[in-house]
Order: sequence, then C-alpha cells, then structure tokens
Amino acid sequence: MNSSKALSWASALLALSGTSAIADTFPEHAIEIVVPYAAGGATDVFARSLARAMSAALPNTPDVVVVNAPGGAGTIGLTQVANAEADGYTIVFTTSSPIALQPLYGRTPFTVEDFAPLAQVSVIPAAFNVHMDSDIRSVDDLVAWATANPGSFTYASTGGNGSGTHIVSEQFAAALGIQMRHIPFEGTAPLTAALMGGQVMGTMQMPDMHTGGEVRPIVFLTPMRPSDPVYADIPTSTELGIPAVANFFTAFLAPAGTPADRLEVLSTAIATALEDPGVQDLFENANYPISYAGPEAFGQILTETVASNRAELLRMGLISQ
Repeated sequence: MNSSKALSWASALLALSGTSAIADTFPEHAIEIVVPYAAGGATDVFARSLARAMSAALPNTPDVVVVNAPGGAGTIGLTQVANAEADGYTIVFTTSSPIALQPLYGRTPFTVEDFAPLAQVSVIPAAFNVHMDSDIRSVDDLVAWATANPGSFTYASTGGNGSGTHIVSEQFAAALGIQMRHIPFEGTAPLTAALMGGQVMGTMQMPDMHTGGEVRPIVFLTPMRPSDPVYADIPTSTELGIPAVANFFTAFLAPAGTPADRLEVLSTAIATALEDPGVQDLFENANYPISYAGPEAFGQILTETVASNRAELLRMGLISQ
C-alpha cells in the first residue's frame, strides 16, 4: 500500500474512532424537552414524569429539563425544536395534531420532514359517544336512526372544524354511508356540556364513564380503548371492520438530521422510563394506554397518520392538491 492510501485509511479510521467516542459520551449535559402546551396540562404532566425517569435511564444521568412553549395550537413549540441544533439535546414531546395535521394546512413554518421520529409513547383513546340516556346504544342503532333522519344527527368534536376528531368522525360517517351534522366546539368542557344539555346528540372525545360521567361511547375510533374495565365491551372501529381509525398519539420528536445513534440512546431511555412504576401509574390513572414505538416503527406510524389525514382533508375539501 502506498503512503497516500495508507494516510487515507488512517484518516478514515480516526474519523470512525472519533464518531464512536462522541456516541459513547452522549449525553454530556442537560437535555431539554420542549412541551408545546402550557404548564399544568396533561401533556406537561406526562412530560415531567417521563423527564425524571429518563434522567435516571440515560448514560451519565444528565438533567432532563421540561420547557413549556405554548401557543399556535402546539405549533410554536414545534417550530422552536425544528430550528434547534440537531444534536439530540433539544427534543419535543407533543400530541399528534401539531405534527400530523396542522402542517397539512400549509400555515406552519415547518413540515413533518423537519423532524426525526424519536418515540411514540401512548395513544389517546377517543370514541364516538352519545348521552347515557340515548336510545342509540350501538353503531347499528346509529345507522338506523341516521338513515331514517338524514342529516339530523348532530355531533360535536374537540378542536373545531378540521381537527383530528372532526376528520375521523367524517371518515366514520362516510364509511357507514350516513349523514351527520358537525357542530364545532373548542375544548372538552363546552362540548360535554352541550351533550348534557341536549344541544347535540353525539360527541367525538374521550368518554367519562370511568369518572362517573354520562358520556357513553358506542365505538372507539382509535386503535385502543382506555385501560379502565368499564370500556372493555365497547368495540373499536377496527374490530367492527369500519375503515375509520385515528391515531391520537403522544410522542417525542427531534430535529431532522439528529444522528441515528443519539436517537437510539434517547429512544432506549424513553422505553426504560415507560417501565417506571410512577410513570405507568400516571398513564393508567389518565386511561391513556402506553404504546411504545421506537424511531423506525414510530416513523412508519407518523407517515401513515399524515397520509390518512391528507386524504381525508382532500375528500372534505379542506385542502387542495
């Protein structure tokens, strides 16, 4: 081997050695978890519990700090992370809408391509519901009533027009071949009050039977039910063969370009954190089923969720090609 080739090989080996050393020492200082919602909300509470458990699970036990960046329906916090250094030290813990839905409207300064999937943590269960006293007790009952009274069944969804709950409800109606009238509301409290007061006949939200409420589900339009046994006999749309499913995940993302080895370190720590008894109790008490998926698996989930949302928004005429 001539001297120039020997030098090239030596340089390559040195570079590889340096990369390995960097990976072995990550993380060397505190990691920041951006939460795109206000302090004290469910996402924030989950993030802080996970941060504590992640700190213990990460190499070198660094501090893991939660920073709230609310506003813009979650998009302000995601914008902050999209623009952060892609070194694994700034990540975001978010619900699905700011990443899998909001960018499709073309009004965010980022797209899904500006992020690296890190880990799915849980699935937020949501159902199509009626009042506890309603004569509609099943999907078949809903189809029969809506067929006999076209366009008269009114329902409300959290988040208003074009929200994830609105989109999957319209998928649900289209799959059943029925017409329903959507009444937009902002937030769960006014939506529930509207159902209790008879202003609407149904809702798309997480039901409240586990807390003694009167919002009764007839079908879950998410892959999972809440963990409380009171919902054990309520079917999912998948179980009924209805092609209307929404994945309202909570998940971690990193800036695009974050090294794969650092994503792996972080995702492994998240998986370990989800085994912490305190973390598990928190999710169980909230009735949010833990559903971990690492970078590759979550990347596939994210791709499928975005594609499904885009197709339905096009069908509904809420976006154009």
